[in-house]
Amino acid sequence: MKRLYVVPFLLLSVLGCGSAGERFLGRYAVTGTAHSSIQELGNRSSQVSETFLVSEGTTSELVLTDSEGKCFLLAEVEGEVASLTRGASCSWSDSGVSFTLTLTHGTFSLSGGSGRFDMAGTVTATARGKMYTGSFFQNATITRLGE
Repeated sequence: MKRLYVVPFLLLSVLGCGSAGERFLGRYAVTGTAHSSIQELGNRSSQVSETFLVSEGTTSELVLTDSEGKCFLLAEVEGEVASLTRGASCSWSDSGVSFTLTLTHGTFSLSGGSGRFDMAGTVTATARGKMYTGSFFQNATITRLGE
């Protein structure tokens, strides 16, 4: 009889642990500043005000996506920090110019219901058939939104 009780208990114990990234799952308001420097186009700073969804990934522990579908970022969890996967990207168009950000590094970290979402990498802008390259970085805070 004892075996019958031990096996379900062990299964529930293992299943109840959840993934390392479980505490990150949810929707977040992201606010901060993004800076870019693109050859021939100059430097630009802009306010960041986005909503991101953090969900479980299939090829990574976490997937971060913005509400407009511009970004698809993969991340792995170590302690209280989710490290964004190098090479992940965000793409969009603005006033006839197409932009693609490609990450070299970034972190998504929590402390209670708030934290940081910082990232940096390269940026490519395509305008009038010509490509321009540069760099970018973002410094932002995150606040968990109610479910």
